[in-house]
Amino acid sequence: MAEVAASTSTHSVSYQEEDFYCPVCQEVLQTPVRIQYCEHVFCRKCFLMAMKSAGAHCPLCRGHVCRWERSAPERASDIESVMRRISGGCRYCEKQVKFCHMRLHYNFCRKYQDEYGVLPNDPTEQTRPNPANRLEPTFKCPLCLEENLNRKGLLDHCNKNHYFQIVETVCPICATLPLGNHNPITGNVVDHLNARHQFDYGEFMNCYLDDEAQYQAAIEESSQTPL
Repeated sequence: MAEVAASTSTHSVSYQEEDFYCPVCQEVLQTPVRIQYCEHVFCRKCFLMAMKSAGAHCPLCRGHVCRWERSAPERASDIESVMRRISGGCRYCEKQVKFCHMRLHYNFCRKYQDEYGVLPNDPTEQTRPNPANRLEPTFKCPLCLEENLNRKGLLDHCNKNHYFQIVETVCPICATLPLGNHNPITGNVVDHLNARHQFDYGEFMNCYLDDEAQYQAAIEESSQTPL
């Protein structure tokens, strides 16, 4: 397993490539969170689902998980920062990709799709059809201004056409939410769309929660929704 070094302002820390893979889904970490007691790191979605099914224990070592951590785990920002700076080899095509972009790379990795026949599995992906009586909103791409894209269409369009563009702009989806702020600009709109809009807020909207609390609540509720 390859070893990489990440420098901080005071010292240098060595990581193994396996440090960037979730022990639950066995894929590159997505929104990594860390358990306080044992310091094991998981994808946030995988961790929340494990808390629902396995109770107050670490999915890896069965260590104790504090009550507050079960619904609001601490973000592993140090791991997330390293993943934005260093690259690793795709396990399927061996192409060097930054770890923060590895999951998106699978969308274009022919060897991955040849092996699995599907795109990477997201345990909270909503597959139910849109109710007939609810009109699905459409958006304009903030990068090329293509119109009439639904939420999934906008994500697919941006990943296909603007994957490597880092552009500061307002997220068109956030701007339409009841609590959406039309003014702040996100630093990388494509990364933002993939991090915040993998599912439809509409089915889980709670106008009494702030943005971060609403995001966590939507993940928890979607993990309990039968497919």
